[in-house]
Amino acid sequence: MLMPKTRLDKVVQLRERAEDDARASFVDARVSLERAKAGVERAVAACRADARSVGPAELWVLDEQAHRRALQALRSAEVALQDAAHGELTARDGWLAARQEADAARRARERRVIEIMYEGARRERRDADEVATLRFNARP
Repeated sequence: MLMPKTRLDKVVQLRERAEDDARASFVDARVSLERAKAGVERAVAACRADARSVGPAELWVLDEQAHRRALQALRSAEVALQDAAHGELTARDGWLAARQEADAARRARERRVIEIMYEGARRERRDADEVATLRFNARP
């Protein structure tokens, strides 16, 4: 049976589109978070590496400066991770809100469709009763 058209169909369509957009944003935020985690892991590995070896003190100074830069890179990677985690939480909350709104619109449309179908069935029964009454009264 065909679903009757309602005015809520467009609302549901818009809410579902908003839900899809929010889901895509959430996926992008998750990818960003995973990249930030990988960046922190690389920075930690760079900080743990010790390139010092036997040699002149000037080389040790260079190695210490490189280690200092690696620590700075680690701090910036951790900040990027925190930002990505915050962005992921925000995107997830937005997606959940959009999903709830879309679900509410779908439920409202379903209720309206049920009402329309019930009204149609009631109208058919009433018409059938009226025809039966007319036929009964028209008997000779």
